[in-house]
Amino acid sequence: DAATQKILWSLQTCAGGDEPNGTPTVAGGRVYALDRKANLVCADAASGKEVWRVNLEKDFGGKMESGWGWSESPTVDGDTVIITPGAKEALLVALEAKTGKVKWKTAAGDLGKSGNDGAAYSSIVISKAAGKKQYVQLTGRAVVGVDAANGKLLWHYEGVNNGTANIPTPLAWGDNVFASTGYGAGAALLKIVKSGDGLKAEEVYKLDAKVFQNHHGGMVYKDGYIYAGTGHNNGYPICLEAATGKVRWGGDRHPEGKESAALLMAGDRLIFRYQNGIMAMLDATPEAKTDRGFFKLDHIEGASWPHPVISDGKLYIRSQNVLLCYDMRP
Repeated sequence: DAATQKILWSLQTCAGGDEPNGTPTVAGGRVYALDRKANLVCADAASGKEVWRVNLEKDFGGKMESGWGWSESPTVDGDTVIITPGAKEALLVALEAKTGKVKWKTAAGDLGKSGNDGAAYSSIVISKAAGKKQYVQLTGRAVVGVDAANGKLLWHYEGVNNGTANIPTPLAWGDNVFASTGYGAGAALLKIVKSGDGLKAEEVYKLDAKVFQNHHGGMVYKDGYIYAGTGHNNGYPICLEAATGKVRWGGDRHPEGKESAALLMAGDRLIFRYQNGIMAMLDATPEAKTDRGFFKLDHIEGASWPHPVISDGKLYIRSQNVLLCYDMRP
């Protein structure tokens, strides 16, 4: 309860209580959560009663590209939940939101030799590029577009995948998809176009990792510009012109924040949460990098990466085992 901080209900997803990597998704009066051991659980949002569960590894033959466990936040699209087991015959799966029954599975096919087989650490986004509703996801081998109606693989692109961990959720707007990963992989803008009876991804430009790479912490697209933290295990604030990849500002270290940064856009402000517990605010404009202040979290147990959340003027931020709430209003 946000007013009293009392726990209203709790539901354990797996024996042993292995810490989760991903944020639950709330939609249609239900909560969907995926834990590191591949348990996807649906619960009633009011009572916490379990509605259904599946295991991406046992039920679909799923696997992760590397050893940090499943980290995805489930994507809910109307009466459908879409998730990424990462299996050859079930790269993505669509489930009925109310029952967990399978609607379709995506056969991966040949995604190239970049990266590793399996799911990555990204979450699925919805696109209508080239007039086709599709689900876009970063997997261990490639960025993919999947037909929302039947799960058919529409296109793939392997130019930004690395062999360790592919983490950031892609950005999708219009006919465009922007993807980036760390470990020296860089970033690329793709244009999704019609090709015969299908679709293909055309590379508009590719950025060297020295120019831009988002290790983790996420990216935001607004009004033709991309805002993010850049650098491997760093969150140097940066603004890119989306159409060209040109750096408008940034790429240098924040004076107080250290290492990776999780990003949130709130109105016309950017909120950076740094690994060392520093919260920084910047203007979300392409004109210039303008700092609006920073503060240090009141509780720091160690390096933390959870994304900040703002609701009703309050900032909620998790620092390891503690939840903190700050009043962000003037």
